[in-house]
Amino acid sequence: MAPFYTFTPNSTSISFPWPVSVTGTERVMLSAQGNLQKFLSAFFARPIHVSLVYSNDFDTTPSGERTPTLTPNVLSASRDRPALQTRQVYLECEDKIVCICTSTVTMSNPHVANLFLVEKYPIGQTFSKLGQTANFELIEESRSTTESKPTDNSALWRKYRLFVEDFECEILEVFPSRQMFSFGEAWL
Repeated sequence: MAPFYTFTPNSTSISFPWPVSVTGTERVMLSAQGNLQKFLSAFFARPIHVSLVYSNDFDTTPSGERTPTLTPNVLSASRDRPALQTRQVYLECEDKIVCICTSTVTMSNPHVANLFLVEKYPIGQTFSKLGQTANFELIEESRSTTESKPTDNSALWRKYRLFVEDFECEILEVFPSRQMFSFGEAWL
């Protein structure tokens, strides 16, 4: 796949085969690279809150097997035995869900695992605390039409990867109503 985001000294480009029906505002939100919460806050001119729906922690073996755990291996997280969490959060504005985020997060060193699992920083803020810009790979996006993805035609979703050394996230985000991008603050 060609790079999603490219730049030269005098130009910048975001390239993806967007469906014709995706609006400019939707393309901006779908292009967010670990900073969706900030973009949504600017769009709605209000705070965006993260509400945890569930999280499941796993220890992993060098062969990749997952074992559920109540106490993840924060202090011993390594590339051979990363700490792993599956989770779902709601991004909320004025008590309305503006995005449902389901992710698998892999942490391969104790510092990263501590930030995410103990200090409870959300994904985007973890990259900020690490002082790193995440690499971004947009895997897929669309309005929902298949059984394996959300099925509400008014919803918009994307699946992508954010990663730096020792911290990798695969995320499915569902915007439950495309109307929010048309009506903005009035939709709230």
